[in-house]
Amino acid sequence: MKADLHLHTTASDGKMTPTEVVSWAKKAGLEVMAITDHDTTKGLDEGKEAAKKAGIEFIPGIEVSTFSICEIHILGYNIDYENEGFQEKISWLQNQRKERNIKIGENLKKLGINLDMDFEAEGLGRMVMAREMVKEGVCQDIQEVFDKYLGTTGKAYCAVRRMMPMDAVKLITEYGGTASIAHPKKYLLDKRLEILISGLRSYGLGGIETYYPGHTEQDVKQLLSMCDRYRLIPTGGSDFHGDEDKDFIIDLDSRTERKLLKTRR
Repeated sequence: MKADLHLHTTASDGKMTPTEVVSWAKKAGLEVMAITDHDTTKGLDEGKEAAKKAGIEFIPGIEVSTFSICEIHILGYNIDYENEGFQEKISWLQNQRKERNIKIGENLKKLGINLDMDFEAEGLGRMVMAREMVKEGVCQDIQEVFDKYLGTTGKAYCAVRRMMPMDAVKLITEYGGTASIAHPKKYLLDKRLEILISGLRSYGLGGIETYYPGHTEQDVKQLLSMCDRYRLIPTGGSDFHGDEDKDFIIDLDSRTERKLLKTRR
């Protein structure tokens, strides 16, 4: 089945609404899709309804931002996201993000950069700020914005309190979901991935995002080997935000199909 399990919408830092992302997915020929917005499930109901009308299998998801030695993102699939307990815990992440955004806005003003945006807005992320800074001519492109201002060494950067990776995995599994490590290549390169997997496996880690635009054939081979070794499912997706030309569709692995589609039903 043709799939993309890593899609963002305007509920976080995407440029398309959930309905528009579904329309894009339909045109791209997807049979299975997952909306995985950052630290929020606000776009899932709309996306699920649109996908149903479009005849696309919909997997509700989320991408949780965590921090250990470095920032680590954990994808969650098929969570009971309507559960009040889950939403209460996710709201903590959203509040931390809002406080960070307000501080970044203050830092930018001190640098003489006054963006016409609400830094308290729900779903606001650094990518949205970066797009606005390019639009207003502060920088030439997104990369320059992050290098100079919004990246970890940028002039306006502000750290945000995060969950630990194991807490995110526990949260996802506690509410019936499957947790997968997002875009793991950087951990693969510095040889920390094996340590990360072995540590998170005991908390219920279920997968690794094996198929990703930046992964080479050798990367995929190594990641598939790790999936076999730790009995994890290989997930994959484009990390689409709506402003990239991402011609990236995966053939859903049979293990992943059995796990995610069976669980969803």
